[in-house]
Amino acid sequence: IERLAATIDDLAFDGIAAAKARQVPAAGSPLFEVAVSEAVTNAVRHGGGGDDDQTVTCDLDVVDGRLTLRILTGSAGFSLPDASPSIASIEFLRENGYGLPIIRSVFPSVRVVEWNGRFGVELQLTY
Repeated sequence: IERLAATIDDLAFDGIAAAKARQVPAAGSPLFEVAVSEAVTNAVRHGGGGDDDQTVTCDLDVVDGRLTLRILTGSAGFSLPDASPSIASIEFLRENGYGLPIIRSVFPSVRVVEWNGRFGVELQLTY
């Protein structure tokens, strides 16, 4: 578990650092960091198709004011729900399920993709 947490943190940090190095304005936001970390965590938890030895990669492209972040695994192990949970009352909050709304608050485009024979999620934002 400790090694897995370090791997998630390292991969998320790599994506965040790459965006900062390319001077993407949103990359300095704490919410951006949380969203990238959530996306990496979701790929590790839900994207392996039951394979404990999966590899998760993070590819980042910045072209003409558009950041594209692909977080990929070896199998198509997840799909995105159409709706995100709503917060009607603090008394009824669930413990989990809020990662995708956080991701969508930073990245207007979130979709499941196949990229170079791997599957995962593609996050895009324009700045």
